[in-house]
Amino acid sequence: MSLLSVRLEENTRRAIRRAIRAGTLRAAVVPLASTEQHNEHLAMSHDADCVAWICRQAAGRVFPAAVVTPVVHFGISEHWMDHPGTLTLTPETFAQVVYEICDSLRRGGIGRILLVNGHGGNRRPIEAHLEEFRAKLGIRIEFCSYWEAYSSGFVKRWLESGDCPGHSGEFETSEAMAIFPQSVHMDEEAYPAGEVRITDAKRAADDLHFFATARLASAEKGRVMMEAAVDWLAARIETLIR
Repeated sequence: MSLLSVRLEENTRRAIRRAIRAGTLRAAVVPLASTEQHNEHLAMSHDADCVAWICRQAAGRVFPAAVVTPVVHFGISEHWMDHPGTLTLTPETFAQVVYEICDSLRRGGIGRILLVNGHGGNRRPIEAHLEEFRAKLGIRIEFCSYWEAYSSGFVKRWLESGDCPGHSGEFETSEAMAIFPQSVHMDEEAYPAGEVRITDAKRAADDLHFFATARLASAEKGRVMMEAAVDWLAARIETLIR
């Protein structure tokens, strides 16, 4: 029996067991994200939706050698807690959750794991614990953020704002327009300065800036950026399984 899907959770236990024993399933990809504010116009699921889509597309290139776990929807978002609806974990809790996911995969027989980040706040806690994870588990664990796919020249060519990733600005709005337009809620309303309360002055200025640059977004830009990320990540996965 072969694997039924690139998504781990859509397979039966028999399919996973036999694929591991046969040596055809060699790696797991774990998307890391958040549930947090994305300005006035993007859904709070944006990070999770993007990184999950990229991971599934990239792992599909090498299927059945790799599967993608369910996305980790909760990350480090304390800096966005001025905005109701944002959910956050402490860095310690987040790192422990990721460690236990890796340990679960190891215990099932998977010895190669790629952690793929879709939220900037998650980077430092994972990088700080990565060597510890490897030492404790004795398996190969790698980590990257998907926007590492883009060179400065690539960003300059495709994004007028030059902001990448840029929270909810031209880049992320273009991604959403291309892949899940139903989560984009652009309208002609002005930025509600009298309604939004942001305690950090720099974040307040950035919020207004990204609201403005979102108007530069397009589905075409998003398709190019997402396809480049898939190509780059697929190469990372291929290297991992070799």
